[in-house]
Amino acid sequence: MTIVIGLCVVGLMAFGLALSYYKNILFDRQLSAMHERNAALRHDVVEGYKELRYLESEQYKDKYAKENFDVLRPGEKVLYVTRSPRQTDIALSQELTAEEKEAVYEENLRNIRVVDHWRLYLFHRDQIDLLRRGV
Repeated sequence: MTIVIGLCVVGLMAFGLALSYYKNILFDRQLSAMHERNAALRHDVVEGYKELRYLESEQYKDKYAKENFDVLRPGEKVLYVTRSPRQTDIALSQELTAEEKEAVYEENLRNIRVVDHWRLYLFHRDQIDLLRRGV
C-alpha cells in the first residue's frame, strides 16, 4: 500500500513538473511574441514622428501651398507637363474590326462590377447593345 501511495505521489510530482515546463514554454513564446510586437510598435512610433516632423516642416508647407493653392515664391517658374495620347486611344479612334469590337465589349464587361452588370442586364438592356456597338 505504501509503495502504491508513493508511486502516486511521484507520478503527481512528475505531472506537476511536466505541466510547469509546458507553461514555461508557452510563457516564453508569448514573451517573444510581445517583444516582436513591441519592436514593431516602436518602429511605427518612430516612423510616425518622422512623418509628423516632415508635415510640420517648411518644405512640406511650401509643397502643399504650391500644389493646392498655386502659390509661387518670387522668381519661381511653373512647368506644366502634359501627357501624350496613349496608343490605345489612337487605335480606338480608328475603325475597328468586328473581332476587335467584340474584344473591347468583353473587356468593358469584365471591368464592370457584378452588381452593375446585373443592373444593366435587368433594367437597362438597351445600354448593353450600346456597349456592344462601341458607342
